[in-house]
Amino acid sequence: MALGGIGTGFLEIRQDGGFHEWQIFNNWPLFTGERFPYDAKSSLFFLLWVKVEHENPRLVLLQLEESHRSAAIEGHEYHYMFPWLSGVDVIRYQASVPFADLEFEQDGLPLRVRLRAWSPFIPGNVKDSNLPLACFDFEVEAMGERAVEVQLLASMRNMVGYDQPERVYAHKRVRDGEFSAVLFENDQLDPAAPTTGTMALASLAEDSTAYLGWEHHHPYYERLLREYPLPEYDDTEGRNKVDGKSGRKRADPRCFATIGRAARLAQRGERLRHSFLLAWHFPNLYGRPPRNDPHYRSTEPHGHDELEGHRYAVDFASAEAVARYAKDHLDRLRGESEAFHRAFFDSDLSGKLLDQVNSHLNTFRTSTWLTRSGLFGVIEGLSPKKPFAGLATTDVAMYGQIATSLLFPELDRLTVNCWRNLQRDNGIVAHSIPCNSRQCNDNEVDGHRLDLPAQFVFQSLRAALWSGDGAWLREVWPDCKRALAYVLRERDANGDGLPDMEGVMCSYDNFPMYGVAPYVVTQWLAALALALKVARMLEDEAFLGEYTDKFRSGCATLAEKTWNGRYFSLYSDFRESDPGGRDGCMTDQLIGEGVAHQLGLPALLEEAKVRTALCSIYAMNYKPEQGLRNCQWPGDNFLHDIDKDIWVDQANTCWTGVEFNFAAQLYAHGMVEKAEAIIHNIDARYRKWGLYFDHQEFGGHYFRPMSALGVPNAYLGLSYDGETLRIRPASSEPGENARPLPAGRWCFLFPGGYGTLFHSPEGTRLVVRSGRLEARVIEIHLPGPASLENVPGDWTAEAEPDQTRFVRSEPGRGDWTPSRKTRQRPAFPS
Repeated sequence: MALGGIGTGFLEIRQDGGFHEWQIFNNWPLFTGERFPYDAKSSLFFLLWVKVEHENPRLVLLQLEESHRSAAIEGHEYHYMFPWLSGVDVIRYQASVPFADLEFEQDGLPLRVRLRAWSPFIPGNVKDSNLPLACFDFEVEAMGERAVEVQLLASMRNMVGYDQPERVYAHKRVRDGEFSAVLFENDQLDPAAPTTGTMALASLAEDSTAYLGWEHHHPYYERLLREYPLPEYDDTEGRNKVDGKSGRKRADPRCFATIGRAARLAQRGERLRHSFLLAWHFPNLYGRPPRNDPHYRSTEPHGHDELEGHRYAVDFASAEAVARYAKDHLDRLRGESEAFHRAFFDSDLSGKLLDQVNSHLNTFRTSTWLTRSGLFGVIEGLSPKKPFAGLATTDVAMYGQIATSLLFPELDRLTVNCWRNLQRDNGIVAHSIPCNSRQCNDNEVDGHRLDLPAQFVFQSLRAALWSGDGAWLREVWPDCKRALAYVLRERDANGDGLPDMEGVMCSYDNFPMYGVAPYVVTQWLAALALALKVARMLEDEAFLGEYTDKFRSGCATLAEKTWNGRYFSLYSDFRESDPGGRDGCMTDQLIGEGVAHQLGLPALLEEAKVRTALCSIYAMNYKPEQGLRNCQWPGDNFLHDIDKDIWVDQANTCWTGVEFNFAAQLYAHGMVEKAEAIIHNIDARYRKWGLYFDHQEFGGHYFRPMSALGVPNAYLGLSYDGETLRIRPASSEPGENARPLPAGRWCFLFPGGYGTLFHSPEGTRLVVRSGRLEARVIEIHLPGPASLENVPGDWTAEAEPDQTRFVRSEPGRGDWTPSRKTRQRPAFPS
């Protein structure tokens, strides 16, 4: 699981107790600087000094140690040299974002040692979710009959400016009441370099002590073992040597600092509770140069073209400032993070489903850029060696962006504005946002992909409606109209009002499709349905006059040309070179119908056809031994044959983001057992592979599976269009309006907040836990009385036998008429 904030970079805490994948220094592959060069597990580690009454002291490394090096002892057989230092035998590890809980065990150790590692994650609160910070809450409990003296010790390497040969180590010791810290603030650094910045390691107790500037295990570990508590000592200058040729000081290769706290546990059950903070501040984030090769490394100074900067540097001038802020607000940050975590898991959805959905919050930390220049997006894919594609890839965002839209609508708006800035005058939409706010590759805006305009329109208008900002909606609206007009003007050769596929030209970039392709057309129709809704709100009569009939005829044409009685065929036009190609049953054939449910838009297709298609997809494409495949054809018994020249098999593979999206559609139509079979299959696969927080597609930590965050709402049949929030669980039986929920409780999400729906035979309660739900109308389509809690405003309830409708008496944010003065949110800092 990753530690860190949204867009700040991250480090991973793994089951071995070590810290891996350090990506906080603007370094490759998440960012653009030089790779991290050090042994990850010895860059930060925790030790426990232990002396049981009437016994000699010993050191316990809170890691499963490596065979030949651990605790910064490199190149030596430390088992032979330091028999009084050893790692733990067992670590019990349980992680769900934002918390990793570890319990350490060692044979003969009369202590129970627990660690909760976390970083703040608070929906609707971008500032605190963007902190470059990791928190470590320890509890050490005496379990024996004799008194025990202990010290909790945090050791960290000085890594500031690691790629700058002229650097000189400089530590600063701060002792300010309960804020006791070591600051890593090196000298002789290039002020413009990506690795220039500061770090802070804080121990939140007045009696903390620190040893600065150790390198070799002699004499540091001897002193650590013999002197209790850890002595206050600073040997940092001993780690800087004068170069014989230049006469300048230069840093040795290695330099560490240790800080910690001592305590005496006199009897069984006594506890030491103590917290450490790790904060970082590296403001010089540079954009990735726009080249056709996304993995291109520039040879310009620092390897970069333009400074983008980190968003966190707007609020904080140093790592010390971050750590002090965290110390002053620690109880609130922990409490608000725990409140979301608790509310999310306080649900009668299955534990595996909740675990699996929660795991994709990790991608907010591993794969995001949030810059001072206004960039926000999730990198499409990221491996330990390289990034894949750019930020907020538009077609992949059609799945994964729902997580940002629901949890951080402020960031959703940033992404939309980035897309808008890249849109061409003729309406062409960019494929992805380059990691550069000033330039874009020409091939990213060549207009080849036919699904992009509709995806841009749908996501932009969803963000605008969910923002409640009428002024911004009116800014976005002309850009959406240009994107739609481009398709009809230049990509509709036969004039049927639908985009025409002519080969490989969509998110499935190995799938040739021809004519009417449901994957593309259902997204087009969902965008039109949403655009027509907005046009009515904005009283755009010209748009309504041009597109209303196109929407109706488009829905009819889609069914007429692709419905084959069981499902909607892959595409409509027969090809002699591949006579059976159009008969493919694509899992994503109804993606537009699925996303339309999020906003309660009119149906695109007949309900009976949709249900039949969903059942056919499940029957043909779901393979329990593998998962839900992207596409299968009639007669496929094992694997569908793939052309020898194709660069990757996209038909027989399972894309997790598609699986989640399809499971949400099944839930929305009442097919609960099928949906849960798919999600439990995903969960089992990734547990088995040891990649629970790292879903794979085009690279790891992939963006598309963030579609998982749409699942809890889909189960409840929840839709929200900025004006009406509706809960209407679909029946599994055709013709029924709603299915009766079992008695229980379920977490639901709305833009910038979350709540719990309680249901029992006595009635239903909708409780907002965090955030401000600005709906004007709330409909709960469940039998019995219903009530609202923590929802602002004066509400009038209109009760019917199987539903309750609440109407707010005062105007809400859902009033979008052009004459209304809307609240303008402050611009993003720059």
